[in-house]
Amino acid sequence: MKTIDEFANHNSNPLTFDETTLRFFRDRLDDFSINIFRQVFHENKNDLGLIKTRLPNYLSRRKSYDAAFLTLEAIGFIEKNEDGARTPYFLTVRGIQLAQLLSNEKKMEGYTNE
Repeated sequence: MKTIDEFANHNSNPLTFDETTLRFFRDRLDDFSINIFRQVFHENKNDLGLIKTRLPNYLSRRKSYDAAFLTLEAIGFIEKNEDGARTPYFLTVRGIQLAQLLSNEKKMEGYTNE
């Protein structure tokens, strides 16, 4: 069993996941959560953040949206920045790692070995 020091030294940056942990969490995200993450990523490019109440069908699918946001936030891929009446969501360092992993997966899907 690892000691606390060995565990802390295993990951040089405590804000990032090692490859195994990142893949573990990615494999547990459903397609809906991945789509929400991609929307946060897109809005993050514009430095605006994503406000979940502005998503299409938010009121009718509120439970699904809230579950996806809660999961992504609990894992540490996104964070909310409460700004008065607005609460935009932004990517974290771990979110950037997930975005890179998803980008690599997408490139691999387009790869054919013929």
